[in-house]
Amino acid sequence: MNSNSHFPLLGEPVALDLVNTRVRHGGADLDLLDAPSALATWLAAQSGRLAWSGSVSSADLRAVRALRDAIAALLTARRTGARPRREAVKAINALLSQSSPDTRISWTSSGPRVARRAGKSKRDALLRALAMDAVNLLTGPDAGLVRTCEHPDCVLQFLARHPRRRWCSASVCGNRARVARHYVRHRIDS
Repeated sequence: MNSNSHFPLLGEPVALDLVNTRVRHGGADLDLLDAPSALATWLAAQSGRLAWSGSVSSADLRAVRALRDAIAALLTARRTGARPRREAVKAINALLSQSSPDTRISWTSSGPRVARRAGKSKRDALLRALAMDAVNLLTGPDAGLVRTCEHPDCVLQFLARHPRRRWCSASVCGNRARVARHYVRHRIDS
């Protein structure tokens, strides 16, 4: 999939939206963050939740993808009750130990929002914000609600705030499952 791909933004915490930039399509695993322009598109889609402006470099892309992989490893460990890889914990802790950015209010055309001024670079601020969101998710009250979509051709994760939720999206994966069940039922009846 190219950088113009549609990102599956499910309204989940930004750390889950980041992890969900790895998808499965037609049985193949795809990385939607395949170029700096794809990361720029994803950041633009997250502009209400993440402070970023300007271009995206290859180094920015590598750093965000490395963080995404660490977050995914920690989420999997939390969900399965396993111990995470030491490197994943170290990656998150390294970002969290960076000096805290200054917090201030920013007023945009859509209203007020929290803005953080990075001590070192805008990449550091972005990575720290993503790491903090992941830590809040992993240690917060919703940590036990993180699920992976039950559709066999989907790897997206979501918060199952309703105990019967099984799909990342009822209109996409849930509908695929219903269509498949219908097809099997009618094929057997024929």
